[in-house]
Amino acid sequence: MDAYYKKRNKTAFPTPRHILAIVSLFIVSFFLSRVLYHSSTHGQHRTWHGGHPAADRTGSCWCGDEDGYCMCTPALSVDIVLYEKRDEGYSVWAVRRKDTGQLGTIGGFVEVGETPVDAVVRECEEETGIIIPNHLAQAHGHIKSSNPATNSLMRLIGVYSDPRRDSRRSNVSTAYALQFDASVMLTKDGSGIPKAGDDAKEVVSIPIEDIGTKYKGDDWFADHLTILLDLKEQLLGEQGSLDRNGLGELAEHVKRSTCS
Repeated sequence: MDAYYKKRNKTAFPTPRHILAIVSLFIVSFFLSRVLYHSSTHGQHRTWHGGHPAADRTGSCWCGDEDGYCMCTPALSVDIVLYEKRDEGYSVWAVRRKDTGQLGTIGGFVEVGETPVDAVVRECEEETGIIIPNHLAQAHGHIKSSNPATNSLMRLIGVYSDPRRDSRRSNVSTAYALQFDASVMLTKDGSGIPKAGDDAKEVVSIPIEDIGTKYKGDDWFADHLTILLDLKEQLLGEQGSLDRNGLGELAEHVKRSTCS
């Protein structure tokens, strides 16, 4: 009988080896559950309505680490049109994109911690080498402003939010215009000449009268032709006067809010 109880007492309590095995199993189970949780909540594909042509598309959503709450919101981007006023009229700087080969405005997505104006300054330098001074970036004027302190500074063209405007995913762009002044807007290499960088293949100067005539439709990425046509009307003081028929869906019927 004593031998029996000694045997039971010996097996009733876990040995250090058993304890180590149990702890190890718990740790492995914990980390495995976290991996499975992240894989089930992060980078999930969701169906959202947008893109061009209009269709249901899959897109990634950001999800909370703890509660798994996911948000699928439009991205925020910026477009900046640098223009010059010459004796023969206005011209604008555009970039030719590396990904599609199309013409487009200077711009890109706003990064976390940036304001749209911060993104404009960064994208302009990355894509063209042009450095926008702080005093030009931080003050905002109006196309028709009579105030000499703001008349030639960066101003808002409009907000472009049509879900069809970008085939990659739904995004909203804040579009700005700024008169290019080579005497104060230097370039990174000191040449004073805009040069392509980042995701731009080349930087080109286009007479404003060629926008929508020589360069139209699929020559332009997304709704960038609409942005430039809106600026063209603002600069010339002829809003609503341009005939946009035949220039493509994204030039004729784009939901946006523009400045007068």
